[in-house]
Parts: sequence; structure tokens; C-alpha cells
Amino acid sequence: MINRQDKKHILIVSEEPRILAELKSELTDYFDISITATSSAALAAMEMYEMSAIVIYIYENRKMAFSIFTDIFSFAKSKNIPITFLTERGNDEDENTAFAMGAVDYSAKRSGTANALVNRIKLRINSSENEKKLIASHDGLSSGEVTQEKFLANKTILVADDVELNRDIIETMLSDIEGLTIEFASNGKEAVDKFSKNPNLYSLIFMDVQMPVMDGLEATKAIRRLKCKNAREIPIIAITAASEESEIDLCLKAGMNDFLIKPIAYEKVLSAAAEYCKIEKMSEQI
Repeated sequence: MINRQDKKHILIVSEEPRILAELKSELTDYFDISITATSSAALAAMEMYEMSAIVIYIYENRKMAFSIFTDIFSFAKSKNIPITFLTERGNDEDENTAFAMGAVDYSAKRSGTANALVNRIKLRINSSENEKKLIASHDGLSSGEVTQEKFLANKTILVADDVELNRDIIETMLSDIEGLTIEFASNGKEAVDKFSKNPNLYSLIFMDVQMPVMDGLEATKAIRRLKCKNAREIPIIAITAASEESEIDLCLKAGMNDFLIKPIAYEKVLSAAAEYCKIEKMSEQI
């Protein structure tokens, strides 16, 4: 058993009381533990205690688990608190979604694997603490150094996707960037309508390819046909599950500038958005 003073505090989130009780029983010898069932309670606990890690359990209501993640992600990211998804019946789709949203780990909980889970959590805590030290050591960097987030300040981007969870994922990824505004469309026609009403508002469009009413290819063509300068110049980045060269070629021929393959990862979304907004900023200065 670990001395109480040496224990790290972790938060376990699940809507299933049985799971909360089991995990608390298995992990209590190794960590100080708070348990919650809702995002509001999780945020309150994170305000109250210095959390070293968060474990979110995916049970029957998987949408609830991912929803809780989106609600607490910004706060956890600001504090550099690693988040692990845990499940009894994992699948590739959930695992891909978890990592794309910014989780640091995705693990299966099975009988007799408590020690393995403890070690995984400790590993994530150690990695996070090392990262905090690295960030602290770079606090003295010159003020002239520009981060990717700086290129997104005071920008507005449009995200077109018919799946609410996908919209939530991108919003979660970018929501803590100061000065960035994110607007949404649930199909291609809505994206075209939003853009045509205020074409100079947007700096970038993330466009899902497969959508009802009007798909991303047709929406992109419709935007490019509009008689305004920004309709021709605005970067449009495809979000697609297809990785075949022929499918990517269709995106580029429709007028898209680039593409991201699902499941999209935080680093790729941030990098793509920053790169194209950086290009826009440079063109404004010429």
C-alpha cells in the first residue's frame, strides 16, 4: 500500500454506480479517488482538487461518455490532466474516436487486470508531469516566437458535418484557442447558405464529404461559383473517411484545398487550421 501523502488524486467518471464502486475499490490503495457521474460534478471536482488523471468509463450510453469528455476537455487540457477512456466492450470505432478527441489512452477493463490499469494510469501521470516540467522550462522563450494558436486568433471557421458528435469533437479540439470563433452547418446546403450570407466572415471551412441534402463536394463547387473574392480564395479542407486516391482526387477537383482522413486527430486539425490561416494572414500583409 502507498503512503497517503504519496498518492496522486484521480477522477473517475461513469454514469454506472456499479462501475464506480468497482473501480474505486480496485484503485483506492494506489490513488486518492473522486467519483462523479456527470460533467458538472466532474468540473466541480477538478476545481476542488489537484487532479493528476481522469478516467472516463464507456458503458451502455457511449454517447454520454463522449459528451462528458467534450464538456471537461478544455479545463483538463488547460491543466494538462491526462484523460483515459476505459471500457469493458471496446471497439475500433470508439478507440479511434477517443484518440481523435484528445484522450491519451484507451484501455479495456477485465477481471484480474487491476494492476495493469494502475500501471497505465501511473504511466500517463508521469508523462503529464514530465510535459509540465518541459512547458515550464520554456516559459522564458522569446516573445517573438509564434505558436500555431496565434494564427487562429480573431478568426472564424465554419465546420460542416451532419454528425453532431463529429462537430462536438472539432469544437472540443479548438474551443480553448483564445479569439477563435467556430460556427457549424449540419449539411452542405446549410454551409453554402451561411457562407453566402457573410462570405468575408470566414477564414476557413472544414467540409465533411458525405452529408445529406447536399454533400461536401457539391457544397464546395457551389461556394466556388459564388461571385465574391473570398468564395474563390477561402481554404476548404475535406474531412473524409475515404483514403483512396480517386476519392481524394474528387475532393481536389471540386475545389477543396486539402483533406483530413477520419478519424481526425487533434494535432492534424490544429496544424491544418493554423497553416491555412497563416497563409491568409501573410497574404493580407502583402
